[in-house]
Amino acid sequence: MFSQTVEYALRAVVHLANEAPAPRTTDQICEATRVPRAYLSKVLQGLIRGGVVQSQRGLKGGMSLVKSPEDLTILEVVNAV
Repeated sequence: MFSQTVEYALRAVVHLANEAPAPRTTDQICEATRVPRAYLSKVLQGLIRGGVVQSQRGLKGGMSLVKSPEDLTILEVVNAV
């Protein structure tokens, strides 16, 4: 069984994989995954530190996967959070 944090991280990564390579804002991810915004921000920070997700600032910024979805494993996501 996965913890709530891991489940939320997997939801966010699956959403980003479906939208790749376009970046998504935290609000867009929150709405699509139904994860509370404050909790999602914490999860995304862990994914950024773990090298799974990258953050881009600016008008066309947001969160996107560092690797292509085909090269990303569930274990990488679990270890990041």
